[in-house]
Amino acid sequence: MDEITDDVGGLSMTAKEWRPGQGFAPTPNASSPSSSGSSAAAANATRQSSAGSAGSGGAWKNTGSGQSSWGEAEAPSQAIDVNGTHYFGSPNSSRHPHHPSAAQSSLNDNTSHTNTTIPSHNNQQHRTPRRSTLSNALSLPMEEYHHHRELSLQSAREMEPNDPRHKAVPPSFCRAYCLDNRHENDTGNNNTITQQRSSFGYPSSLFRVTSATDGNLYCLRRIDSVRCVSHKIAQTVMHQWLSNASGREKHNNNGGFDHPGVVRWYKCFLSQRAVFFVHQYHAGAVTLRERFFSHAQQQGQGGGGGVPLPESLIWSCLVQLVSAIRAVHGNNLAVRSLQLNHILCTQENIMSGTSSSGGPYGLPKLRLRINCIGIVDILEFEARKGLEDLQSADMRALGCILLSMTTGTEINVNDIYRNNTVQQQAQILMEYLQFVQQNYSREMYVLVHSLLNPNAPPSSIRGIAGSMAMRAFDELDGAHGCIDEMHGALAGIYESGRAMRLLLKLAFVNERPEFGIDKNWSESGDCYILKLFRDFVFHQADGAGRPVMDLGHVVSSLNKLDAADEEKIVLTSRDGKNVLVVSFADVAWCLEKAYQELCTTSVPIPSMT
Repeated sequence: MDEITDDVGGLSMTAKEWRPGQGFAPTPNASSPSSSGSSAAAANATRQSSAGSAGSGGAWKNTGSGQSSWGEAEAPSQAIDVNGTHYFGSPNSSRHPHHPSAAQSSLNDNTSHTNTTIPSHNNQQHRTPRRSTLSNALSLPMEEYHHHRELSLQSAREMEPNDPRHKAVPPSFCRAYCLDNRHENDTGNNNTITQQRSSFGYPSSLFRVTSATDGNLYCLRRIDSVRCVSHKIAQTVMHQWLSNASGREKHNNNGGFDHPGVVRWYKCFLSQRAVFFVHQYHAGAVTLRERFFSHAQQQGQGGGGGVPLPESLIWSCLVQLVSAIRAVHGNNLAVRSLQLNHILCTQENIMSGTSSSGGPYGLPKLRLRINCIGIVDILEFEARKGLEDLQSADMRALGCILLSMTTGTEINVNDIYRNNTVQQQAQILMEYLQFVQQNYSREMYVLVHSLLNPNAPPSSIRGIAGSMAMRAFDELDGAHGCIDEMHGALAGIYESGRAMRLLLKLAFVNERPEFGIDKNWSESGDCYILKLFRDFVFHQADGAGRPVMDLGHVVSSLNKLDAADEEKIVLTSRDGKNVLVVSFADVAWCLEKAYQELCTTSVPIPSMT
């Protein structure tokens, strides 16, 4: 850009400065000695360049002597008034190249052109320009871009219109997509809805749906064959979880329990002789069981076997789970759904995911959320135990999850404690605890033993949180690092938003077929400046006519346009017969004026309400 502005004075006898609302600046006084001398020298140089490059058609040529010249500049240009619009060109053209009357004359020009937008300098021929790419200019890093693109595609999936499972979704939701893995292998010709018994003891189906009320995505769980649930029971449990008496009510405008480690529960209702639970939808989430233990089942190992996880990853997951349980217990509630298949796992820290965790999986940082809160409270409302017993059961379940991650074997609370004596429970745990003691730190072993010891009640959530306070600082450091990376990614998104706004305005104005009765609105006046600027930004070419795909030039130009920079640039027409010197501020003024002119006469957008 600096090289262009340095040569503005010697570009051509036809170059004039354009000013918004004032047209073209007056030409210098040709009668002065210095002016006439320089004009004569420039004219001679121009004639020599034209003679040496016949048929150039006005294209910019590099003479090889460090100076550039413009072909076919035989006389100073004149501003011509046509129907009140000022056109700028050489006397030979006599008309604006885009004026309708000039169309016929342009058809007779059979000479080959090398269309360029800016001059080509000989000092640029021996160097490779530094290119910018979408990954470092206006977009997210490539790994995170593909990650979020995949999440967007998952959120847009829908079942086929003739899929019988649509009947299982209430009419208040639309665009349903079944999230149950067992339905992925179903044939499309089934006329019946197949269901399997879930971990809650009832047939259930899981859908991602769009609410017809607010248009948001939700996770809808349908549970059939439930006879012990009434509207009164549902309202009672919903009041416990969704009232402002629990959760982070100061930061929650909608009320209800809200914690970053818990999948938010919105409502429960009865319809179609089934019970429906509406929870928050997290695209791309899988259960902790699917993430670490399902691969062994697919390989035929059975028993939910897996590979023991790295201790650093286990501590990270444990800190998140303890934080969520502490919030639930602190509000006089119990989770009651602490199982591997009820804990959602999403992938975080995509940009550094290839080296942050190691281990046999090469895992990045994981984000855990406890799912299915409130479901057991409603389904087992009549057989509900005391709060202290329920919270103690949560701690036992947490110990089983921890033991499963350390041993690589899926272990359930019922496998250890149901229908077994204390001696039998201790014997079952002995082999697992011995493995933990040999392969993990003593701190990990003591924590697992305190949660699962059958000879003593499990430690409370406050005691567990206090014993692992130092580990919480490690998780906090990782969270801060993730936040810093996300802020950097948001900066790129902000820049792309600025560019998107400018591009939309330019697209509304450029090449518009007509504006009211004025069919040449976008080809004349101030709008013509925007067309030339579009070519200057996106249609760059070198001296040989090869396209220059320099994203750095595009980004820099759009940033200066958004900031209304006073830097001057040279805009040329496609036939090379018109040269304008304008600033980015002038272009910004033209763009805003043309866009506002369109907005004032546009058709009103109908309201959605």
